[in-house]
Amino acid sequence: MGSWASRLEERYKDSLLDGRLADIKQAKKTRDIETSLKIAATRDRLCWIAGYYGFMGLMSLARHASLHRRGIPMHWDNFFLPLNVAVICMPPFLFTYQLDLALSPTIVLGMPIGGKANRLAEEAARIRAGAQHRWFDQWWLPDVDDSTLSIHRPVCLPPILEASYQRERARSAKATAARGLPEEPDWAYFQNCQDKLIE
Repeated sequence: MGSWASRLEERYKDSLLDGRLADIKQAKKTRDIETSLKIAATRDRLCWIAGYYGFMGLMSLARHASLHRRGIPMHWDNFFLPLNVAVICMPPFLFTYQLDLALSPTIVLGMPIGGKANRLAEEAARIRAGAQHRWFDQWWLPDVDDSTLSIHRPVCLPPILEASYQRERARSAKATAARGLPEEPDWAYFQNCQDKLIE
């Protein structure tokens, strides 16, 4: 009777630890998704900011060429683009940035616009995959290796969860093998947490 009760108690403890481990894994996945979406949104904003400053640079060059062609000498007071031009050009960029998010993918005046939510989701998926790729799969944007990001590092767990982790790994391997999917990489470790953190 005593051994039966102890086995029942052991199973109850294992189920509690398994549930706790499942919560930790889900929290890590949620955090990884949120982080990847933030990175993708930041990359998108950087592209728009670069486009704005590039447009300002082109306008400045065109103004400089026009003044030079008319024989107007360049001084400190007329060398730079007037500030009011930069301020006037900012609202159209901000409006188009929001319009790109609000619209579904479409063509406006021969230019593709809209579908920002889809692009961000696709970029976030590439970030979570940890592959080397160019931002938003565009050849003219930076090439990055997202496998170096912190979301691809395993988390340190207390040793009491190690048995639950091994059971979860076995169940996960069985489920992925049954569906012909690649095996899920290790997402946790249990020793030398401080050493791993420093690395």
